[in-house]
Amino acid sequence: MNTPNTPTYLRVVATTRCNMECKYCHMEGDPQQAGTATELGTDELCTLLGIAVRGGVRKLKFLGGEPFMRRDLPQVIRHVRTLAPDLDISAITAGALPERVLHEAFEAGLSRVNMSIHGFDFPAFEQRGGRLKMWHDRKRFLAALLATGRPVKLNYVLSGVGAREDLGVLLDAAAHWPAVISVLDDLNDPHAGPGHVIATVEALRGPADERFVVPDPDSLATTHLRWHDGLEVEIKDQRLGDIAPYGACLTCPTRSQCREGILALRLLHDGRLQPCLDRPDLALDLVGILRRQGEAAALEAWRAYGDLADRHASGLAPYGRSRDAFGDLSDLGDAACAA
Repeated sequence: MNTPNTPTYLRVVATTRCNMECKYCHMEGDPQQAGTATELGTDELCTLLGIAVRGGVRKLKFLGGEPFMRRDLPQVIRHVRTLAPDLDISAITAGALPERVLHEAFEAGLSRVNMSIHGFDFPAFEQRGGRLKMWHDRKRFLAALLATGRPVKLNYVLSGVGAREDLGVLLDAAAHWPAVISVLDDLNDPHAGPGHVIATVEALRGPADERFVVPDPDSLATTHLRWHDGLEVEIKDQRLGDIAPYGACLTCPTRSQCREGILALRLLHDGRLQPCLDRPDLALDLVGILRRQGEAAALEAWRAYGDLADRHASGLAPYGRSRDAFGDLSDLGDAACAA
């Protein structure tokens, strides 16, 4: 299995605001504290994303929260697209919004959209905090998304009472859609896992007619199941804890429980850079370096942060200081200025 030597995939918590209330939401390891800001300002976010592009990011995904609740999201997308015409820019949304926000984002340069189906039928949707008007908005949003002809992935977290039956209804409908259904286990459920997900899907739909692996040069490969009627389901069956891409993984106290199926850096809502869902102690205060020392220092700090990951991924000796492979992160900004 191949993984990139330095991180090339960035997941951006555009905002912590959301119009849903899903109990399984992990907010990319970025729970907002009450009374604090929900997002960065437009200028700082655009600057940090520019730094990410210059730092080697090839795949960028906006999420939250609900990223489309940022009114300036098209402006941010347009800025990044101008900097990187070939960048894969996507977003994850619950879609319980007016469909115009989708069209505005595509016009600004968004490549594609993943839509999280937080309950397909209305009773399951209502369990996750949705209201009837939002459900109808989502139906229109989904129809508009499927009509674009762009790659579409629909995410469904197998969690909660009635989820199995609700998933079955979605899978039957999706067999006729130009979309891949990514069925995810609940990371908060210690008994869940890819085996449970595959068993549930095949119990609902029968054994798959095809099973194949789809590589991702910027993250982890996934297993896909396909049926003769056209349904295609994605399963994230690789786990970050097993792969251990960072030196810090070797001594991570949560490694045995790490079931994250994505290899990506996270830019959190307050401008910190974090290597995974479970290690906020390894976060780099990138926006703090930007504010104190300027854009050049922040870029050097980004590159140093990626280089610390590269030392393990490329087989070199990891940093063995107090912060494992990431060293003393507070030194990165100062070191960038001294370089």
